[in-house]
This record gives sequence, structure tokens and C-alpha cells, in this order.
Amino acid sequence: MKKLPSLLYRGSVKNVRGKATDKTLLFEYSDRFSVFDWGEMPDAISEKGKTLAVMGKVFFQYLEKKENWVNLFSENDVIDNFDQKFLESLKDHPLYKKFCLRGVVHHAVFDESTDWNSPYMRVKNINIHRPKMINYNLYDYSDYQKSPINCLVPLEIIFRLGLSKENSLSKRLGHDLTNWQAFGFNVIPATGQMLRTPVIDFSTKLERGDRYLTYKEAQTIAGLSSVEWENLTVFAQLIGLNLFVLHKKMGFELWDGKIEVAFIEGESGTREFMLVDSIGIDELRLLVNGKSFSKEFLREVYKESAWFKNLEAAKVESKKTGEDFKSICLNKYHSLPEALPKLALERAVFVYKTYCNELSVVSQMQMPFAAEYTLKNYVARFL
Repeated sequence: MKKLPSLLYRGSVKNVRGKATDKTLLFEYSDRFSVFDWGEMPDAISEKGKTLAVMGKVFFQYLEKKENWVNLFSENDVIDNFDQKFLESLKDHPLYKKFCLRGVVHHAVFDESTDWNSPYMRVKNINIHRPKMINYNLYDYSDYQKSPINCLVPLEIIFRLGLSKENSLSKRLGHDLTNWQAFGFNVIPATGQMLRTPVIDFSTKLERGDRYLTYKEAQTIAGLSSVEWENLTVFAQLIGLNLFVLHKKMGFELWDGKIEVAFIEGESGTREFMLVDSIGIDELRLLVNGKSFSKEFLREVYKESAWFKNLEAAKVESKKTGEDFKSICLNKYHSLPEALPKLALERAVFVYKTYCNELSVVSQMQMPFAAEYTLKNYVARFL
């Protein structure tokens, strides 16, 4: 690649290169990883950056192709476990019909210069209206009441196709049926099972820490009309369902995932949504033979550590005092995450490269990594 643009932003996992005024920016994926919102962890996972960039490009290309939407509801053997009325409502929705005509609009830029096997992805530049913090846990979202376009929606959108044993929704709602009724349930669902009707969940994206939201809060802070709210929900449901079908073909169980979107100008002065950021196994919860096959397994490794226990205590204290939880963990508990055990690091490399190879094969692209990185070999070695 030619000389890289200047660094605009360094995140815990990827860098953004270019100028704030440029029409396009360059995502540079690194080998860094982060868990529990800590930021950069001690280890680097070999070629992880390349895998994430390849995943993002493949997913955007897959979702933009209308033929991958037209046949979605013909996959009866895969989607029959979902509620039929729910499936019919999606099939009849105008947004699904748009996807069948044009595919999903996204911010990745593909042209003759695109290097599909590099750790870089060029994207359209969108505005980010960061809400001003008035005081702890209170933010000013007034910019979003002005119906902006070409800007990030200030929400992280989670589609839940099932409730894994570690899912945060069950922990948050607990055993109070009233809490579950707000999400459309008549009985409290058990964990460890797929849902008949997927649930869409929301958290903040642009605050100091992620905060889960009620539906009313999510709609309000993002300045969504009732039509936009419905379309955003259906958008997430359709993405989740399509990815579920795709992963079944790959041999994976997809339980939940998260996406980000931006407002763009639609027809007749309305606003529509554009898929942004990226999609990969850092954003998806996957199982193989009942075991985690995503970044979740790295969380499982650290949940047994003293650092994690101190971090959880620091987060509880942070909610009471407003002090940054990372500062509390460092200064009060003198606690830092340790390096991964050797086997866990080897498994992490195998997870990312295997997934990237399997995704490339099912998308009819050349495998970017050595042929040894297959799901069959992963299962034989680690499960």
C-alpha cells in the first residue's frame, strides 16, 4: 500500500487514518484486543488485524448483494425455529423489499484499488455528534433532535437470537416479569435457548461508558420518529436473521451480535440507515459444539482472574462515585490484567484465522490464511 494517511484516532483495537474533512477515511485494524471495556490488553494476537479487516469487507460485500436477501426466507430448514408470524412480518416489510432490490447500504468503499487481504478498509466519512456531558450519567443529546443526516446514530444495537448462559439481558432483567414484558415477553425465558422471536436491545455508544437503555430512552436520545424507530428495529432483525442463516451454513451457531448505523438521506426527505463500523467475531457471539467461538472465550479466560474481580468491584464503585472505573482498579486495587496463558493465545490465533478462512470459503473467496486453519482442525485441537 502507498504511504498511509496521518493518524486521526487510535482506538483500543483499530486506528482511523485521514483528516476529519476527508470524504473517506482508512480503518487500520491492529493485532490489539480489548475485553470488558478495559482498552488494550497485554497481548497481541498474531494477524488479528488482517482477519478483522477481511471479515468486515466480506460481510459488507455479502450484505450489499441483493441475491443474498431474495432467497432469505426460502431457508426453511434453518429459520423454522423462529415464530412464523414474526418471519411473515419481516418478509412483508418495505425495508426487506428494499434489501431485495438494492441490498444493504453500508459505508465501506470498494473499488479497483481495494486490497481484500490487507488489514485496511476504506470507508465513507460520517459525522459524529458527541453528546455533551452535563454531569455524571447525564448527557445532552439535543443535536439529535434536529434530525441530522450523514451522522452516526448514538446507539449500539444488539440483536439477540437466543439467550446464552452469559447474556447480559437476563442478568439485567432478572426474575421480574414486568421487566421482561417491556421487551415483549409474557413469561420469563430460560437461558441457554434460542428465541422464537429475536429481541433488539440498545445501549449508548458515545458516552463515557456503555449504558443499557429502555426502548423509550433509545428512541428519545437518538431523535427517532415512530417510523424510524420501527425501521431501525426491523433493520437489526433482518441483519441478525441473515447472519444466522449464513453462520448455519458455516457450521456455527449465532446467538447474538451488535451493529452500528448512521443516518443517511432517504426518499422524499425521510431518513434511512446505513450500516457502519464493522462486523466480525468481535461483534458476534458464536458457539461450536456448545463452546464459545468468538472474543467471548477470551472473556471466559479472564473471568477466573483476580484482575476481573477487582475490575467488577471498581465498576460498582464507579457507578456510585462517578470516578473512572479503570482509575479505581489501578489506584485502589493496584490491579492489571495479566498476559494470556500460552494455550489461550494459540487458541485465539486459531479462532480468528479459522473463522476468516471459513467465512471466505462460504462467500466464494480465496482463503486468506494457511489451509490448516479450518473449523474441523480447530475442533480436533481445542474442543
